[in-house]
Amino acid sequence: MGISFDRDLRVAGYRASTFKNALIGYLRTKSPASLIDLKSVFPHRRDGAIVYEECLDRHLIDRATGKVTEAGLTLVRSKVVPRTPLEKAKGVLDAFLERVDELNRDPEAISRVDQVWLFGSLMRDESTVGDIDLAIARSSSGRFENLDAQVLQAKALLANFPDAPRDWAWPWDRIDWLYRRAIFGARRHPLLAGAKDGVDDLASLGVPCRLIYERARGGRVDDAIVPRHPQSNGRLNTIDPLPVAPDLTPAPLQPMDARWVAGYDRWGSVSPYDIFRGWTDECRRLFPEYPRDLRIAASGDDLRDFPWRPKTIKRPGIDGRAAIAVISATEFWGTCITLRRSIYDISGKTVLEASFSDLQLHRSRKYIDLATLPEMVSAVSLILAVDAERILRRATDRDSSAGITIQIVSGDLPDDMKHYFVGEIVKVLEQRTVAIEPAGLSKSVVIELI
Repeated sequence: MGISFDRDLRVAGYRASTFKNALIGYLRTKSPASLIDLKSVFPHRRDGAIVYEECLDRHLIDRATGKVTEAGLTLVRSKVVPRTPLEKAKGVLDAFLERVDELNRDPEAISRVDQVWLFGSLMRDESTVGDIDLAIARSSSGRFENLDAQVLQAKALLANFPDAPRDWAWPWDRIDWLYRRAIFGARRHPLLAGAKDGVDDLASLGVPCRLIYERARGGRVDDAIVPRHPQSNGRLNTIDPLPVAPDLTPAPLQPMDARWVAGYDRWGSVSPYDIFRGWTDECRRLFPEYPRDLRIAASGDDLRDFPWRPKTIKRPGIDGRAAIAVISATEFWGTCITLRRSIYDISGKTVLEASFSDLQLHRSRKYIDLATLPEMVSAVSLILAVDAERILRRATDRDSSAGITIQIVSGDLPDDMKHYFVGEIVKVLEQRTVAIEPAGLSKSVVIELI
């Protein structure tokens, strides 16, 4: 008896299994950098970065400690299966009980089913069911004197099953095979994965249950739900508490930690090949040249081996979310600017606002080296595009059709920065040089320059 998630469930547009596999990987490494670059889970790093942020916002990973929470562990232990409508699940249970009746009426059968106990989601009449939780009390027919007689009967019966195994580890395995074949059929229905022999597990769980079949009373019964099985003395201390389905309601949106672009590398270096999983067309459009001189940094990041360490990152407050430093520099020239982002709702639309401050120049008092700007434009455009994609994905959770706007504020930047930096960012985003909308969604995000 555990938690199951519908295979069709989407969380921020991703399958529940994507979150489960991401958390499994994270448990091995405890590294956000490793999580976002799980190539077996995510087609691109941006997908991993969005899922990591959603894990934080949905309390699957603790933001303060970096540890997987109890809710996250529950998701890891859960099953991701198709959820079956209640009436269809009841039909599967009815067919199972018909086979139990046939077994108990068969004079040649070796095994009998004395009781069937139902618990879990089907007993609670939930609208959908992950699997059918059953505890089956089984006994042997009284017509056989001993186990040897039962094995002889099993060998005789198996002659009617050409698909039966030819080799058996133990003689009594034949009896078990015939029993399972009788009650489950040639192929066990996936919903009956929760059907277990014996009532010991049910008794140790100490959960509500209902007797639905009793051979001594003629077969099917309609007994009331009882707080726990009659043999249960309550839940054993050695049994983990019953899992509770995690609340996946997210915290309010905030900008992503932009250091995902650098793979959370403390040196802030950017590798387009790793971001796009190869030199794809989109990668080459956004970064026509390898950005060797580009850094994405927050307060305290290690730029000792970089030609320039701007004053910006020596000060507190550059946290990667509300503010991130974007730097391009060599030994001879350089530009640093702080990208500031916020997300808010106004007049029925969501706005991602981007503004710029703290322009700093390396080895220059006045003139901006324009050669530094293209890779900075690419980095900022990518950061904003993925922020906007995450907002869109959240909107799909709510079935919201609210508009989304990326509002870029040029402020009091010098004219060269307004034209060759801010203007180029607007152009890259408007032309979708880097994708904003997830695959399958039409172009909907509006770009505004104010």
